[in-house]
Amino acid sequence: MTFFLTFLGLLWCIASIVILATLLTWRERAATPPARRWRLLAVVLPAAALLLGSVLWTLLHVMLLWGAGAAAVAAR
Repeated sequence: MTFFLTFLGLLWCIASIVILATLLTWRERAATPPARRWRLLAVVLPAAALLLGSVLWTLLHVMLLWGAGAAAVAAR
């Protein structure tokens, strides 16, 4: 169970990085500088905050999962 949850956590982290890279590429493809600025402020920064926060949350819980006695708690 621990390996499966760790795999899911790492998969989520990789997916979040790919999504963030896609958003940054989308921002750079805007036609004008004001459009790039709007995309950065309205879409990319809020999404980046959510994605990076979820990555930190996931990594924290993976570390807690591998702590002493955590496998018994995860099995419940």
